[in-house]
Amino acid sequence: MKKKLFLSAHAKIFENAKALRHNMTPAEEFLWEKLRANNRNIKFRRQHALGNYIADFYCHKHKLVIELDGSIHQLPEVQIKDHEKQTFLESEGLKVLRFTNQQVFSNAEKVLEEIYRHADSPFRGLGGLAKRIIPCLDVKDGRTVKGVNFVDLRDAGDPVELAWQYSQQGADELVFLDITATHERRKTMVELVKAVARNVNIPFTIGGGINEILDADVLLNSGADKISINSAAVRNPDLIDQLAKTFGVQFVVIAVDTRRVGNQNLVHLNGGRIATEHETFAWIKEAESRGAGEILLTSMDHDGTKAGFDCEFLKQINEQISIPLIASGGAGNQQHFVDVFQKAGVDAALAASVFHYGEILIPDLKQTLKNNQVQVRY
Repeated sequence: MKKKLFLSAHAKIFENAKALRHNMTPAEEFLWEKLRANNRNIKFRRQHALGNYIADFYCHKHKLVIELDGSIHQLPEVQIKDHEKQTFLESEGLKVLRFTNQQVFSNAEKVLEEIYRHADSPFRGLGGLAKRIIPCLDVKDGRTVKGVNFVDLRDAGDPVELAWQYSQQGADELVFLDITATHERRKTMVELVKAVARNVNIPFTIGGGINEILDADVLLNSGADKISINSAAVRNPDLIDQLAKTFGVQFVVIAVDTRRVGNQNLVHLNGGRIATEHETFAWIKEAESRGAGEILLTSMDHDGTKAGFDCEFLKQINEQISIPLIASGGAGNQQHFVDVFQKAGVDAALAASVFHYGEILIPDLKQTLKNNQVQVRY
C-alpha cells in the first residue's frame, strides 16, 4: 500500500523540504530576513508542506502563500507545474502571491507592501485548508482505552483494527497516544507503529515516551508521519528546537493538556497526573517560537464529558498563534464539531469515544459540517 502523508503528500516531499530549509536561494534568504523582521506580528514559515506541494513561505494565520520564481520557472514544463500548484492551493482557500527573484532584489519595499496589504485584507474566516477530523486512539498495553478526565479507563478495541476502520470511513488523520509510556518510563511501542503503517494510508501521529531525537527517528522510520511530545517538551524545551531542526517543523506536534486551576489554565504532565506552574497560553507561545508545527490542545476539564469543546478558550488561543490548532476534549455530538469550527476557528477537531463506540460516524459528521458551510475533505 502506498503511504500517504498530510493532504496526500509523499514522504519524499517532506525529505526534500527538510533539505531546502537549510539551502535557500539568495532571493529566498533575502526575503526571509525581511519577513522575519516585520513589526506587524505576521509570522511566516519557510519551506512549508501544503498537500503535495512545498510553499516557499506560508502564513497560517492569514492563509497566505508566497512563491519566488527564478529563471527556471520560465520553462514551459515548470510553468505547467506552477499552475497546477497554484490552482490546488487556491482551491483549498489559500491566497497565493508570486514574485520573481528580480522583483525581490530590485523592489523589495513594493513586494513587502503587497504582501502586507493582502495579510491585512478581510480574507480570513472559515476559508483556508479544509478542516480535519481526527480520531484519537489512547493506547495502554497494546489496547485502545478511553476514560473520563483521564481516569476510569475502559477497553475500546484493537488500535490497528480501529485505525483501518477510520481510514475507510474518511478520517483525515489519526493520533495514537501511548498514555502510560511516560508515566511507566518506557518507550512507545514501535511494533504498533509498523502495524498501523502497513494497514492504513492516511497520516498518523504517534506520541508517548518520546524524550530524545533517537526516539523520534525510530518512530518516523517505522512509519509514523508526525510525532507528538508533551511532558518531555515541558521538562526540556530545547527538545522542540532539536526536533524541528532535525526533521522539519511539519513533523512536530506539541500536545498540551490543560486544566483550570483557580483563575488560571495550567499545563499538566504525565497524562494529566502532574500539575505544573506553566500557564497554558505562555507555554504554547514558547512552543511555537521554538518550532512547533501544530498544537494539540486538550481541555482536561472537558475530556470525556461529551459536553462540548472549550470553544471560548480555544478561540482565545487560536487568535494569538500562527500555527494550526487541534481541538481536543469534550466532543459528544455532531453539533459540538460544528461549534468548535465556527466559534473557535480551529484547524482540526480530535475525539475518541464518540468514534470508538459508533456514536458518531465520520461520513455523517462530514456531511453535517458541509451542511453548515464548514469546508471538509471527502
